[in-house]
Amino acid sequence: MAPSARLILVACLAVLSCGACSRDRHSASETLVDEALEANARQQAEDTAGQARERELTLETEAGLYRASSGDDLPLPAGFPGDITLPADARIVTATELGDTLSLGLHSPRSVELVLAEFRRAQRAAGWTESTMQDQATVRIAGFDKGDRYLEANVVQEPEGGSTLTITVGPAAD
Repeated sequence: MAPSARLILVACLAVLSCGACSRDRHSASETLVDEALEANARQQAEDTAGQARERELTLETEAGLYRASSGDDLPLPAGFPGDITLPADARIVTATELGDTLSLGLHSPRSVELVLAEFRRAQRAAGWTESTMQDQATVRIAGFDKGDRYLEANVVQEPEGGSTLTITVGPAAD
């Protein structure tokens, strides 16, 4: 998968994860994905070959201001919770924000099993309580609770090797 296609896929997964944290925003998250894909296509058409290394997108939505960044190795966003530990070898390729919900898309050269095991251990050590664990054919999902916040991690194997980890943190669902 080409790097730009992978970034679009990770951004869409992050947007869908934002919506998953609040089940009543399902249609809003679908609309947001459509708007993000459309805006990304416009931006790619405007970029000349090889010049765009980092992309940023801001949309006003009914659910609030949506901000997204994508690139090869983004800095950790300001305001990212200090009690969430990311894999040491992971590069941030997307960062999205919608209201109080923040999502990161990361790439690690390691396998799904190693990335998820490290992530789960680190969150439990930081005081998060693991509330769900799903092991599906193509994706592994772990959910954590801490106070009035919820953290979800989705990990998928990449065809070329390595794995993509998408994490979403936001208010716990009512």
